[in-house]
Amino acid sequence: MVHRVRRPWTKEPVMADAQQNYIPGLEGVYVNESGMSSVDGANGRLYYRGYTIEDLAANCNFEHVAYLLLYNELPTRKQLALFKDDLIRERYLDPHLKAIIVLTPRHGHPMAVLQALVAQLAMHDPELADKTIEAKRRKALRIIAKMPLVVTYFDNLRGRERTVVRRDDLSHAANMLYMLTGKVPTPEEERIFDVALILHMDHGCNNSTFTCRVVSSTEADIYTAVVAALGSLSGPLHGGANERVIEMLESIEGLADIEPTVTEMITEGRKIPGFGHRVYKTVDPRATILRKMAEALARDRHDDRDLVKAVRFMEVTRAKLDELGKTQIWPNVDFFSGVVYKALGLPKDMFTAVFAISRVVGWTGHHFEQMENNRIYRPRLMWTGRQLGTAYIPLKDRG
Repeated sequence: MVHRVRRPWTKEPVMADAQQNYIPGLEGVYVNESGMSSVDGANGRLYYRGYTIEDLAANCNFEHVAYLLLYNELPTRKQLALFKDDLIRERYLDPHLKAIIVLTPRHGHPMAVLQALVAQLAMHDPELADKTIEAKRRKALRIIAKMPLVVTYFDNLRGRERTVVRRDDLSHAANMLYMLTGKVPTPEEERIFDVALILHMDHGCNNSTFTCRVVSSTEADIYTAVVAALGSLSGPLHGGANERVIEMLESIEGLADIEPTVTEMITEGRKIPGFGHRVYKTVDPRATILRKMAEALARDRHDDRDLVKAVRFMEVTRAKLDELGKTQIWPNVDFFSGVVYKALGLPKDMFTAVFAISRVVGWTGHHFEQMENNRIYRPRLMWTGRQLGTAYIPLKDRG
């Protein structure tokens, strides 16, 4: 395999052979071992700790799968009950943290708020300096339990008529929905939100997970690793696609406008939000599950307008891509997650924050896994700059 790279000071390409191991974006490169999740892109399968995502989504809730990812075992009844109690016990924010959120500009994006406040959480953790595995696990629980409170408290301050106080009698998913919408979710709504959170918990060595592992490899604390991962997820090429899916669907007035819209996007070479994936070459299994969740919500609300529009858009887009021979571009998890979140009443700019509140389980699990057999990441960059050894020109001779 040969890659051709152009130096900025010459039109001649530089030949970089495989011995230099130059692979842009590290695509397909194995950088470590993991037992967290496995993505089978060719066959459209996803596994957490060896279990299929379909089985876990059908039989578990957030707490159940979080325990599995963090401890590498399905919990017993007693273990699950204790884990739930531990999460609820950490379901609070210190007054100092609330004061910081109050001072946060209301126009700030929830992801920026999360990144700033998780860093603050570290400074209020009484065990920050304790590097034992037991203390680190307690820190992970605090992060997982408190992140939903950060974004919901911030959202409450942005224009709610009242502040919605947490409910410790509700599950992790139900409490978050309650604090964002102001109403206790129905069992069906809670179940659907639980599934959505499960589907986003981990996904191989994605960019934010890799970021978390890279930072963890320096032996930085778990809070720092999560803050770095949040920064990665805030980038539009990683998180935020579900927001853009809803914005796109809302901009299309009727079903008759879908085909010309898709044609225009493809003709102009624009990226279609919610379509395509670096790993999956067929349907994303998470998208299949979320479509069923969207259908259930549409039936429950007797309102299928967004769903009908989304399905029609998907069908038209797939047909157009097939015509062009692009048979490996399919809807990903973001395509239907936005439809589900909107139906549940979540603010659009909260979609990526909800993603983070789920994915933090995976990030913390990868932090622990990285430290089990740690080696600091130190890749190299291929030189494409000025000729090495270029003669220095004194300032007086530069004109």
